[in-house]
Amino acid sequence: MILEVEYLELICKEEELDTEKLMTMLEEEKARQKETKEKITQELAKWVQYQTSDETEIIKDISKIYSMNLSDARDMLGSLPEEPIVDGKNIPDLIKEMRMIRRKLKGNARDKMSKTIDTMIGAYTEHINKSIDSVYWIKPYKKAVKLLIPDLSIIRKFHYIKDGETRKKVIGKLSEMWESNINKNNLDYGAEYFNCCKSFKENKKEIKRILKDISHQSIRKSRQSVLDKLIKNLVCNNPGLTSNAVHSLLPKSYHRSTTPQTISKMLKRIEATNVNGEYFIIGDEIKKDLYSYVAGFIDSDGYITMDSNFSPRVGMIATGNRGRAFFKELERELKCGRLHLDQKVGENNRSQHRLNFYSQDDITKILDKCIPHLRMKKAQGELIREAIRIKKKFKKEEWAKPRVKEIFKLIKWENWKDSRYQGAKEFEKYDINEDDINKYKGNNKMNLMDEIDSIVKEE
Repeated sequence: MILEVEYLELICKEEELDTEKLMTMLEEEKARQKETKEKITQELAKWVQYQTSDETEIIKDISKIYSMNLSDARDMLGSLPEEPIVDGKNIPDLIKEMRMIRRKLKGNARDKMSKTIDTMIGAYTEHINKSIDSVYWIKPYKKAVKLLIPDLSIIRKFHYIKDGETRKKVIGKLSEMWESNINKNNLDYGAEYFNCCKSFKENKKEIKRILKDISHQSIRKSRQSVLDKLIKNLVCNNPGLTSNAVHSLLPKSYHRSTTPQTISKMLKRIEATNVNGEYFIIGDEIKKDLYSYVAGFIDSDGYITMDSNFSPRVGMIATGNRGRAFFKELERELKCGRLHLDQKVGENNRSQHRLNFYSQDDITKILDKCIPHLRMKKAQGELIREAIRIKKKFKKEEWAKPRVKEIFKLIKWENWKDSRYQGAKEFEKYDINEDDINKYKGNNKMNLMDEIDSIVKEE
């Protein structure tokens, strides 16, 4: 602040402080801050009402644009005005009671009660308008919202919609509903008029259905379950958040009732992975298609090979906190494999993490699920499955050992065929040439092993 600098200068000069001058400087600084805030608020109000992305993304954008922390950015979005309560009753309840009383009144007393009721209705209408305006993303569609005959419960449901996808759905239906209403007002009774009425009713019904779901998810559930879900979604969508950052991004009502410390405990309870104070959670969309994701990881940053003893090996490599956390969570989800974390590799001792699969059972489990999804390493996966099957059930066959050696060379070929320099070294080391490779490919024993197994079954 300018005021702070000037004040410090006065102190450093060891001059006698002019309190009158100091108060003037203070008032000027307050006025400057107020003007700046009002300007930002006006700019933000124009910009934010047309933003339909996830609220966390909007908060981060505000933080970046205006160089403020996440908590301040979230506060800039505002909040629902508090509902007026008199003796524990809201305005609709009071109006209802006053109407019951009015039935027993006559003359001037009845007129006075009617005027009071009208005043209360006016106050409630004003509060409804302010509440709609406070939900920034719905404000441009205020006229359409009013066609829903809104009360505070409906507006609260709009307020609880934080994801961009649902917001876009609601806005789309509101726009269609408004358009249908405008069109029907300009039509005579007929087929077109009734089509507009039908469209209006259907869109209105769909909006209420969406709001009902929001009510179920965000209002009726316990406060703790809602908070857990909010925290989980924040970490899933923004991997590497600290407890401070999660706390800053929470809606105001939850922000006030929590601290970074309590958030840390909650993250531990929902089994988020903590790496040096940063939190990570595997999203549900990954868990639903886990092996497809693992296959993609193996294709891009993994390996399928055999060591010099012809033992199958499958694994993945990652770096950084995110990779470390992901492997810890992946091991927990897969329930197999062995973690090797913080391995130092290269001249700069860069930290590397591995999730390796050594046992035949673990490798079989992974490959059976991943091979349908593999793109770059499918051939290696099929070869490893053939080798494991030979080793488990057919190792006494005369063709077993020669075929395993062939598989070893085939895997080396698949892994290094696209690397001229290193590939040439590997092929020379293991006496691998292209003519032999084509012959080895034709020696696949899977069909033979199927035949033997079928004969044994019949016997």
